[in-house]
Amino acid sequence: MSGSETAGNAKTSHLEVVPPAPASNNADPSGKAGKIAAEMERRLMLGEYHFGEPLSATQLARQFDASRQPVFAAIAHLRSSGYVEVIPQVGCRVVSPSPVEIGDFFVALGKIEGAAASFAARRYELAEEAETLVAISEANDPGELVTTAHRQGYINMLFDYHNQLWAMARSPALAGRVATMRRLAIFYLWQGSARLVPTSAHLLNMERAEVARAIQARDATRAEILMEKHVAHKPYVNGIL
Repeated sequence: MSGSETAGNAKTSHLEVVPPAPASNNADPSGKAGKIAAEMERRLMLGEYHFGEPLSATQLARQFDASRQPVFAAIAHLRSSGYVEVIPQVGCRVVSPSPVEIGDFFVALGKIEGAAASFAARRYELAEEAETLVAISEANDPGELVTTAHRQGYINMLFDYHNQLWAMARSPALAGRVATMRRLAIFYLWQGSARLVPTSAHLLNMERAEVARAIQARDATRAEILMEKHVAHKPYVNGIL
C-alpha cells in the first residue's frame, strides 16, 4: 500500500494518550522503529501530514503491522527532529510553529547554508565539481508538483544539489547536522498553498542556479549573499508566511 493511500489511516479526530518521549540524542532509530520513522518523515516532507494534525499511535501500529513500542520510538525520534510534539497524558500531533518561529528558522538556516556556499566557492578543487552543481540546478524545473511522484522527484533534486554543495564545502561534520534542518525546512515548505508551488519552484530553481554559478566563479561573497537570501525568503515565496 502506498504512502498516499495509507497516510489518512493514521489520522484521527482526537488526540490519543502517548507516553512522554524519552530524552534523545537524535540518532536514527534502528529496526522496525527506524523504518516507521523514515516512512513517517518521508510523508511529512511530502506534505501528507499538516501542521497541528493529531496522530494516533494505535492506528500507526496497525498500519505498520507493529507493536506500539516501535511506534513510540519512531515518534520520539520525530519529536527530537522537530516534526511532532507529544503532550504528556494527552497525545501526539504534528507541530504547528508560529509565523515568527518559521521566519526565524529560515533566517538561521540561510546563515548556515550561506556559509556553506562561501566555503564551497573557496574550497572546491576540481572544475567538474562546480560543473556538476550547475548542471543539477539547471536540470530539474518541474511544471507541476501535484502528485507524490512529482514532489518526491523535486525533493531528490534538492538533496542532490545540497549534497554536492556541501561536498564542495569540505565540512562533513557540519553537513550532517544541517541535513536534519534541511529536511525540516522541506516539511515546512509543503504546508504552503499548492497553487503557488509550481511558480515558486521555478523561481527557487533559478536562484539555486545563480548560487551555483557564483560558486563556480569562486565568488565566495556573492555566493554567500545569494544563498542566504534564497533560503530566508523561501517561506514567503511558498506562501506559508
